[in-house]
Amino acid sequence: MNINNFESNIDEKILTRGKNYFAKGLVADIWCETKNHYSAVVEGNIPYDVEIHLDADEIIISHNCDCPYDWGEYCKHEVAVLFAIRENLAQGSVLKQHGERRGLRTLLLQQSKEDLVSLLCELTIKYDLREDIMYYLEDDDDLE
Repeated sequence: MNINNFESNIDEKILTRGKNYFAKGLVADIWCETKNHYSAVVEGNIPYDVEIHLDADEIIISHNCDCPYDWGEYCKHEVAVLFAIRENLAQGSVLKQHGERRGLRTLLLQQSKEDLVSLLCELTIKYDLREDIMYYLEDDDDLE
């Protein structure tokens, strides 16, 4: 299956969902590990890591996503990344190289616990999220 015509080989429902993820900008980060080896983070219920390998003729030789989907060969996250890769190849864009990845998840993981708590407190005040966060963090047993 080639990156230029993968749509004809993917279940229509998954194809539509993946295309919507791509169109909504949910491919949060994408970079090139090595030539024709792409990695990406796709925002779903949680961020999912996706890897796609192409050969020299742009044929998809392997793909992987760490989401739990197991109903078919491709998940919507992989399809979203396929659309992103194809768009970048068509535009002649140069994707970030390994080591240049600076997505939100990566930046958050690099912060100390104290810095994250401070950030969360600031955002809670700024966006009036106190009740939402309190509800999320409270024990279910403590709720009346």
